[in-house]
Amino acid sequence: MDNAAEFTKRLVSLLRSERHAMAELLVALAEFDRRGLWRARGHTSLFSFLRRELGLSAGAAQYRKTAAELVQRYPAVEDALRDGKLCLSSVCELAKVVTADNCAEILPRFYGLSSRDATEVAASIRPVENRPRREVIVPVRAVCGRGRSSQFDRLTASGL
Repeated sequence: MDNAAEFTKRLVSLLRSERHAMAELLVALAEFDRRGLWRARGHTSLFSFLRRELGLSAGAAQYRKTAAELVQRYPAVEDALRDGKLCLSSVCELAKVVTADNCAEILPRFYGLSSRDATEVAASIRPVENRPRREVIVPVRAVCGRGRSSQFDRLTASGL
């Protein structure tokens, strides 16, 4: 490869192959998970299988597990991943807000987004409710009636 144009064509081709391979991996993981085959390998979950048997980092395992779950439920996710429209790093944010009812509407909003941008889109779709505040109430010592001193006052006065 002598010139930049040829090299760029090669890189584009490799990227297309990478996307296709990732989509194939996710489809296979979805089927592997659906059938629970990770149990036969002695694991407690697909995540455990990905970490221990395939040697993925926790983050990489979580992205792939989440993507495989979405591929099982929403075939359009597979197509978006295969076409390079949906980034694997934004899948976890998509998973927080997508439903069968809103998939066609929501999915395109995540196309081409970075993880940070996907977080913002997910927050705009389903904003976090204000969590209830817990106020700590400290009891106040009861005030004694007129003319009577409290037991504390008597002990203090006696030097104890």
